Amino acid sequence: MQIIRGDDYQSWIYSNKDDLVVVDPWLTRKQVFPRFNWLLHRDSTKTPYLMKYNLVKKVTHIIVTAHFSDHLDEESLKFFNKNIPIYTTHEASKTLLKLGFTNINVVTPNKTYKLNSFTIKIFKAGKPYNTTTFSYLLSDSRSKIFHEPHMFNEKIEIDYVDACIVTVDMVKVLGLVQVSMDLNQAKLAQAQLNARYLIPTGIAPKQTRGLISFLLRIKESYKQMNLIPSSCSQVGDSLSL
Repeated sequence: MQIIRGDDYQSWIYSNKDDLVVVDPWLTRKQVFPRFNWLLHRDSTKTPYLMKYNLVKKVTHIIVTAHFSDHLDEESLKFFNKNIPIYTTHEASKTLLKLGFTNINVVTPNKTYKLNSFTIKIFKAGKPYNTTTFSYLLSDSRSKIFHEPHMFNEKIEIDYVDACIVTVDMVKVLGLVQVSMDLNQAKLAQAQLNARYLIPTGIAPKQTRGLISFLLRIKESYKQMNLIPSSCSQVGDSLSL
């Protein structure tokens, strides 16, 4: 399996000889809160991997981890065939139906789903996302990847993974409610998962602009890549397992 950073924020691609899975695709120049650009937006600094190499039509499955606009980008999803299999939350499925997608699979914690050569097992996310998003274990015949887009759920029990994709840049709303892990928490998650590689996601949250950004307290750690064995820090960077 190959893990590829799909954009300069939090989109991921898993590839093997049979399938190409994309997570939370962002393919446009700007990611916005629908109809409220002034509230929240983020500009892409580099061409997304799928667009640069004209691979959109090669994608076999999509995973959308949340209904939030920075995970479910409506303009990006319009590039895909409407019958492509999508695995997502109940809330996100409502938007996907409105966009015309027909092969929507609403996932449930502790259940396993077959994505042709890949398998995903769903887990509850850590608080405060435990009812709105999910984390997952993705595996093929050779390797295992764990991905948590926000906060790690310490109750998860997994023997080992080859790599864990987790947040490392701490974000707190109003300085109170933590919505993204710091580097120390990420390392604890790595240790609990017995993961060989730690890969940061949701990087550079300070690049997100708009009114909401003034309510956030942010401590970025993603640039401390010397502390992390494999970072996949740039768009198109990959890790082969």
